[in-house]
Amino acid sequence: MKNKIIFTTELEGLMEFPELYPQPASKYIPEWYKKLPTEVKLKNDFNSKVIPNLKTIKTCPSFADIFKEGFVLLSPCDLYFRIDNDGFWQWQTPDPDIKIDVHEDEQFVNYFKEKNVRKVFKLVSPWYAITPKGWSIRQVPNIYDFNKDWQVAYGILNSDVEHELNQQIIYTSDKNEILIKKGSVLNYIVPFKRNETLNYEVKKADKELKNYINKSKRLVKSSFRTAIPYYRHS
Repeated sequence: MKNKIIFTTELEGLMEFPELYPQPASKYIPEWYKKLPTEVKLKNDFNSKVIPNLKTIKTCPSFADIFKEGFVLLSPCDLYFRIDNDGFWQWQTPDPDIKIDVHEDEQFVNYFKEKNVRKVFKLVSPWYAITPKGWSIRQVPNIYDFNKDWQVAYGILNSDVEHELNQQIIYTSDKNEILIKKGSVLNYIVPFKRNETLNYEVKKADKELKNYINKSKRLVKSSFRTAIPYYRHS
């Protein structure tokens, strides 16, 4: 099992539906990101025909690379949640083998001052993840989803010891009921090695550090394709 993450399930029949397996995140890039052009015509006062088009965030590593990292977990069936104004709550699934627990308000919600956090439900995931010794999983909310109704809580699982992939679903909607459809992306999971850490230091920029910084700036600013032009005119 070296250098491998294994996903498995004890739920009978689930393996017959590959479309519900944990999937590489690269297969679930958000639609809004897919529709982005890779470059746009730069607007300027002199309408240059030789300055190349400006690259968009679609080519920026800080965006492009995150959609290639880790895996996504999908909803194994439709998930229904309800919270009335009087505090009554309810969950339902069409599959009796898919269950949901509740984190009592005393565990989290009562101490969280954001008013839009109304309840925390826990999906008892049918999936398990097994990683090599020393490896953990970072549970990340659905990236750039802009979903106002719910999100899965950020967290870390020591998946070389504990293998359940349960998701804490934070109900943030101002609506009294929401439905998460089967196959919807619930969250990302990103494996990482625990003992690979960096030391921490804050120091004044000396000559060596300034050289590193300036080299980076020159690299970015040396091309019109990577920098917004600076110009003056009379």
